[in-house]
Parts: sequence; structure tokens; C-alpha cells
Amino acid sequence: MPGEISSSLRKADPLVARAIQARWLHVILLFLGLVGWLIFILACVGGPAWSPDGSQILFAYRDVDNSRTSVALYDRTKGNIRVIFSQPYEKEGELALHPQWQRDGKRALVAIFGGTPDRGDDGCQLVSIPITSKLPLQVYNLGQTPGCIYTYPQMNDRVYFAGTDLRWVDLKTGKVNSSKFKMDGKDSDEEQVLLSEGNGGLYYQRSLKRKVQAADGTEHDENGEELGRLQTEESSFRPSFVFWDRDLHALGVESDATGTSPISIAPDGSRSAMIASKNGDDSDSILLMEDKKGVVRVFNPDLGRKPFELGNLTWSADTKILYASVLTRTDAKDVQEYWLAEIPLDGSRVRLTKIASVNSEMNTDFEDVFHMAMDVSLSPDGRWIAATPAVLGEKMLAPADRALVLIDLHDPARRLKKVPIPHQPAE
Repeated sequence: MPGEISSSLRKADPLVARAIQARWLHVILLFLGLVGWLIFILACVGGPAWSPDGSQILFAYRDVDNSRTSVALYDRTKGNIRVIFSQPYEKEGELALHPQWQRDGKRALVAIFGGTPDRGDDGCQLVSIPITSKLPLQVYNLGQTPGCIYTYPQMNDRVYFAGTDLRWVDLKTGKVNSSKFKMDGKDSDEEQVLLSEGNGGLYYQRSLKRKVQAADGTEHDENGEELGRLQTEESSFRPSFVFWDRDLHALGVESDATGTSPISIAPDGSRSAMIASKNGDDSDSILLMEDKKGVVRVFNPDLGRKPFELGNLTWSADTKILYASVLTRTDAKDVQEYWLAEIPLDGSRVRLTKIASVNSEMNTDFEDVFHMAMDVSLSPDGRWIAATPAVLGEKMLAPADRALVLIDLHDPARRLKKVPIPHQPAE
């Protein structure tokens, strides 16, 4: 399995291992078949989700004492926290949860991937949990779709999931529908598509492949990425731009590291950002892109320490700053540090705020979990960042770090407010 390969290589050569790890994650998400992808998935959970008014936060975490994966609701106004969903797992890797809010803030949505493909019980369910709504809990079965792990955007009354096809839940009627993606007017069942939401629409990214001729006359496959708008009514793509391996190599970045996270759309839709790796370096770069123009800038932030990995990117409201989750190494073997980075796009000094130290020796696939499950999340008013390392397994964290972490961006000292995960009874 990819995790086994990356684990052995990581011990032999950290630089090679990092490139291989990023490559595997990219390939698995965008090229391999669905079943292989599901086998690889760890027990991932989505990052914190703010309610539309910013008063409440949903976040998933591991209840390691009771072998459960749970979702908690923290009410900032009342200062209380409670569990709204919990499900046991037999072993790590069998359950993934991704919480979000319904648009009106009355219900929590939790996408659940559970089971293992060899048992035939894998699949995706969307659970709608009442918070202030009077309607009872609702469950929607979406079958097998990788969209269960990543952001599932909501447009009007529909919640969309993407993978090898487009699926959606109509929250008004309760119906679940699906449609093949269409390219050049024809159905396609070979696409692996990631969705992002921004500027009132849905954006997609998908991988391409073409035959190119080498200098010696032999042919080989070249990989590329296409980004654009998704036309939901026709399930069709409206491409904005494409970049190929050779384009990124010319810019000094590694194409095999793109795709480790979905694109991040600026609030006004004018730009988007994606993480890549710099050629000859084991620290990440940021690709800044514009509609119809493609990549307009390769930004190499100076974090004051190397090497580092970026997990997710979030735009400030004025589009002048990118907030990012960051992972750095330490002098201590198998200890890494998890940070919030505030990255000004004018090139001025990056600010780092440490969230937690992690004993990565306890999980050889920790970096994969970091990329897929340890996002930082910006509040609707742009003042607060929420994050949590509580998605990690037993013995990877100090007990005090198994919490929801809030960072006030107006506080010059960037002091952390830690909200401990709720304790649950064994039964």
C-alpha cells in the first residue's frame, strides 16, 4: 500500500520520502480507481466549521479513550460544548467524518465515510442534525463517492459531492441524485474531480493526461491540471485554464505535489491559490492563479524556518493575506510542530503561531492526516482562526492539546484559547 511505501522511504531519505508522499496523495485522489482510494483513506476528519453568524463551531475529533470518532458543537456565546454525533470504530482507518453547517445555520451536516471495501460496507452518508431546527435528524445515503472526505459545497438547497461523478442531496425534497460528468457533450466516468466553493459558484479541479514525444522520439504520458467552473445543471466543465508538467517545471515547482489540497478561491473570485513544491527544495510554494490567465505568480513565503509543509490555504476578506496550516520539523527525532501562518502576499514578514507539538513517530502516515484533516478555519467576521489537533491518535499529543484551539487575530500576542474536547462516558 502507498502508506507502507512512503513509510519505508521516509526512514531512508526524508527528502525523497516527502516527494513520494505528496505524489501518492495526489495520484490517489485524482487518478486511481475509487476502491483503491477508499482503501488508502485514513480515519480522516474535516477541519472546524463556523456557523454563518460565527457564534458556534463544529469540529470532529478522536475520542481515543472510547475508540470513537465524534463531532462536537462549541457555543462561543454560552461558553459550553456538547457532543452532537459519535460513532465507534474498530480500528483506525474505518471511519471518517466531515462536519459543515447548513446555510441557514439551523442544522449541522456531517458527511460520514465508514467501513472497509473488502467487507463491502463502504460508502458515504450525509447526516443532517437539528441545532435550532424543529425537524428531526435526517440521513441521506450517497453510495461510494470520494466527495465524502473533502468539502461538499451547498448551493441553494442542494449539497454537492464529487468524485467519479456528481452527486447531490436536495435538502427540501430529501432526494439523492447523481449525474455523469460531461466533457465535450459526452458522458465521462473516468474523472476524479475535487470541488471548491467561492464567489457564489462551484469551482472544480481535475487531472489530465496527454501523450508527448521526447527528444529521442519515444512517447510518454504528461500530467496536467484543469481548473474552472462547474455547471451543475448539466454536470459539465467550463475550463478556465490548464497547466501541464512542463509549465510548472519552467516555473521552478514540482507538478507531482500539486493536488494535495483543493484550490482556495479568493472571496471576490479574482484569484485562486494552490500549494506546490519548489524544485530542489523540501519546503512548499504557493501558486497564485487568475481566471483565463493560469498561474501568474509562484510565491515562496519565508517562514523563517525550513523545511515546512503547508496544509490548507484560506484568504483574508481583503485578499491581502493567506492563512495556512503549517508543519515544521524540530531537532528532536519524530517531533513536529503544527502552526498557523499568516502570509502577507506583499512579501512582508510571515507571522507564525504555534498550535501544538506532535509525536509523529506514533503514526507513520501523520503527514497525510495533516494535509487532509488539520485545516485552519477563518471566522465569518475575519477575526478568529479555529484549528484542532484533536483529530490525531493516541499518544501523539499532550493531553492539554487535545482541544479546539481559537486564535484572536486582533490580539498582538496571538494567545491561544483552548477548549478541551468533551468527555464522554464509555457507555
